[in-house]
Amino acid sequence: MTKVELLYQKLLKKEVVRYNEIEKIASKILEKKSVSFHYVYNEYINKLRKANKVLHPQRGIYVAVPPTKINDDSFQPDKYLIASKIQKPYYLGYHTALEMYGCAYSTYNQAYIVVPPNKKFRAFEFKHIRYQPIFHSDSHIGLKKMNYKNQKISVSSPSKTFLDCINRPTYAGGWEECLKSLESLTGVNETDLTQLLNTLGKDMLFRKTGLILNLLDDNPYYHGLLSTLKKYLKEKMGNSPMYLMPGVKSKLDKEWNLYVPIGFTDFMRGI
Repeated sequence: MTKVELLYQKLLKKEVVRYNEIEKIASKILEKKSVSFHYVYNEYINKLRKANKVLHPQRGIYVAVPPTKINDDSFQPDKYLIASKIQKPYYLGYHTALEMYGCAYSTYNQAYIVVPPNKKFRAFEFKHIRYQPIFHSDSHIGLKKMNYKNQKISVSSPSKTFLDCINRPTYAGGWEECLKSLESLTGVNETDLTQLLNTLGKDMLFRKTGLILNLLDDNPYYHGLLSTLKKYLKEKMGNSPMYLMPGVKSKLDKEWNLYVPIGFTDFMRGI
């Protein structure tokens, strides 16, 4: 087996790699302490690309194509692996996190990668999947490492996923998709919610948390959370009423001092 083919076999095991990972793999194959990526690219990667054995979705990222899928337009690389290689630090969040936890109500051709504002990258599309950055100054809290295809992927914890989604439901597919997905999310707990809410400190988020936990109170995954957190949430709330969805005909929920769209609870029907 040639060294080009040997490198290809190694890349297939990882599926998606960054250029620095290729350097490490190549150095072992060539039995050298270090090799420049420029050399590896010219001597190996370029040949694999010309043979359509390796794809290049974005700068610094490479996808190994299985032998049976070479020149097959139907080949769909793993979007979660690609998303995890784009930028560091990062986490997969919002609807993408819901998908990773297996509770997303629908499947989306999109991946949300949350990064700090100083790690911006441009959204791009590859093989019909859009990779969308979300900039968040608190991108370092409420995370967990998930084992996925023998790799560690950074994902928002269940409690952080819950708060992220109700804070910015647009990135969870809108309120209906958000609520129907959260209904099946396990692992949301009092301790994590309290710690995260204290750090985030958003008045609206305290109210939203109370409202949504109330809607989910009969759900075994959330049962008892509201009664435990209600006093804390109410103490953190402001006195002035706020709108859940400004510009939409709403009715005041006196419990949370929040104007909620008429028919909002209808989103939960059919679950």
